Amino acid sequence: MIAEAVVAVALTRGPAAESVTQRSAIISFRTAAPDHSFVTLRNGGRVDAGTGVDHVARLTHLTPGRHYSYTVRTNDGVLAQGRFRAAPARADRFTFAVVGDFGSGTNNETAVASMIESWHPDFVLTVGDNAYPLGSSELLDRDIFGPYGSVMRESAWFPALGNHDVKADDGKPELEAFHSLGNERWYRFTWGNAAVVVLDSNVSVGPGSPQLRFARSSLALGSCFRFAAWHHPPWEPPGSALSPGLRRNIVPLVEKDGVQVVFEGHLHAYARSRPRHGVLYVAVGTGGAELDNDARDLTIPSARVVQGRFGALRVDVVGRAARFRYQTVDRRVRDDFRLSCS
Repeated sequence: MIAEAVVAVALTRGPAAESVTQRSAIISFRTAAPDHSFVTLRNGGRVDAGTGVDHVARLTHLTPGRHYSYTVRTNDGVLAQGRFRAAPARADRFTFAVVGDFGSGTNNETAVASMIESWHPDFVLTVGDNAYPLGSSELLDRDIFGPYGSVMRESAWFPALGNHDVKADDGKPELEAFHSLGNERWYRFTWGNAAVVVLDSNVSVGPGSPQLRFARSSLALGSCFRFAAWHHPPWEPPGSALSPGLRRNIVPLVEKDGVQVVFEGHLHAYARSRPRHGVLYVAVGTGGAELDNDARDLTIPSARVVQGRFGALRVDVVGRAARFRYQTVDRRVRDDFRLSCS
């Protein structure tokens, strides 16, 4: 919600809640002109966000699971307000959204973003291709920060990189715009009793690669729910040039380490596989880009395919039970399945 006070310096991007953990978070934003900005929390505390036009406030000493209301300010007045939740430390009730292939700047993307906003998710997990036709700094506001501005104010943002995102300077503009955990290309985060490992399927996962070493150590860390996310499906035809490496080096890890669901993009349709060695592969590339019609050609048996519909996946976790619903922008639930963990 934009505050009523009018100040000389206006926001052009954000605020966005990022890298949210049990004890810390980042609030990032951009102003139209250089200025000294800061973030205040409703329960007290003021965190400097720096000068210039790009601002980052690093919040610490948070209480796990608590909701925080914040205000973005300059010395002249209020720029914006938002609210986010610190990650809970143990089994809890929470909601998250999964979306990919969305950054097209179209009305279709806006419709998906509005639907996700209505869910009030604790966080949003993207599966890549956040910006089209490429993730250049000139397109990020049109393709990401504009359509998802309201969502980012109240839902933690955890992005994965897709092939379109790295077309501009190997993804540097998006890496500079967002402030993800780890080295930002691949990272791990926990939310309650769920652990999520985010990989960059544009980068090598071959033997000896830094990303494969990260995957081996991160996927093996146990949680009740174990999820992974990356852009390219390991099953052809989408992303076929990268699929063999993913199948050879990453799929055995997710199977061995008990990952229940792998979230993917690149395929511009919704497709849920049948369990393969205990793992479900769920493609959610329906966030706004032009849709595909080849989802039924995947080389892994499908349990549910939805083509020609824009939408996103909603996940509701309550203790040791999780419900997954793929919903399209007409607000119809097109797929509904449940998992539990021990």
